[in-house]
Amino acid sequence: MQSVHVAIIGGGYGGIRAVERLAASTQVTITVIDKNPYHYMQAEVYDFIANKVDMSHIMIDLPSLCKSFERVEFVCDEVTSIDTSSSILSTQSKTIAYDYLIIATGSRTYFPDFITGLREHAHGVKNIPAALDFKQQFERALLNRIEAQTHGCEVEPFNIVIGGAGLSGVEIAAEMAAYANRFYQNGNFGCRGIDVYLIDAYESILFGMDPFLIHSAYERLIKLGVHVWHNNRISEVRSKEILLDNGKTLDFEFMIFTGGIAASSLTQYLGFETNAKGHLIVTETLNIPSHENIYAIGDITQATDENGKFIPPTAQLAERGGEHAALNILRSLKGKSKRPFRFKNQGVMIALGGEYGAGLLPGGIKVKGYLAYLIKKGIFRFYTDALRRRSAIGKRR
Repeated sequence: MQSVHVAIIGGGYGGIRAVERLAASTQVTITVIDKNPYHYMQAEVYDFIANKVDMSHIMIDLPSLCKSFERVEFVCDEVTSIDTSSSILSTQSKTIAYDYLIIATGSRTYFPDFITGLREHAHGVKNIPAALDFKQQFERALLNRIEAQTHGCEVEPFNIVIGGAGLSGVEIAAEMAAYANRFYQNGNFGCRGIDVYLIDAYESILFGMDPFLIHSAYERLIKLGVHVWHNNRISEVRSKEILLDNGKTLDFEFMIFTGGIAASSLTQYLGFETNAKGHLIVTETLNIPSHENIYAIGDITQATDENGKFIPPTAQLAERGGEHAALNILRSLKGKSKRPFRFKNQGVMIALGGEYGAGLLPGGIKVKGYLAYLIKKGIFRFYTDALRRRSAIGKRR
């Protein structure tokens, strides 16, 4: 087998999984490029913003992690262009030649332009600075609210609005409500607490998911006191006020928008085919069309199954994509044909505030409550413990 160099843009779920698979081959050298020196576990951000864990819980040092592997280099920089004719990518400070390229730069919060004021007045949580900014502002405002009670309970309503009731929106709404309830109980504050509103344009939360998950999540949200507004489209967001298309308005202190994702801004500069939200169009082998040595995986792609049905972006999808891109690169080196990507969902686990969850396991097994919470945390622990052990090795080198 010939020796080749693989460049991987992005140190997220998919990029790291590709490194793990490719690094097992002694014929492959790898360069990982990411503008951040850490791997961000965005799937667990709800715990962070609800103050259950600190920042280290959702990040792992990328230089140490890459150093733990043989023949893997990490470059902390931002890719600015890719010259496909010469197989060279450029960052802000250097150029890197590659034989194979995997693009895995993930996504960013999609703020639709048709919702006036959304981008200016809502928070996203697709990256650590955004999540940290929200967390700090929220806690500061919470303290201000407590201090304002010097004249009794004549204080303004404190509403948190979550726009979008997909997986992220439901998890964040549940955890914020559980956090608010715990905060007021622990401090024995007698005045009105925090109200959490989950607003979505569809007729149900978790639209398109299994009915068991929808019912379990809705039941839990109501028990936590979350106000769930279905069939409500946000038409405008002003400073501290939301306007809905049915004429209703709602004052708020903070708003988090989870109503959609767009591909990372890198796709705007590559010249590859994309959809309206910037997601790269890929072939069934996860290649960029007409570029057999370039792969794209995870949230940056428009992923579809064999029937052409859209596959929702998840960490699981990114990891399976990373594995498959690595598999096809190794098969190409052996002169074997590439295999088409077939995604089989291995189950869904949803955190629903406090020590409670709901999920579907392989085989259609349904779980909810404390057991589901333990399973979800066990999956996360299994994933992170392996990476932390590796990064500890790299730190010592």
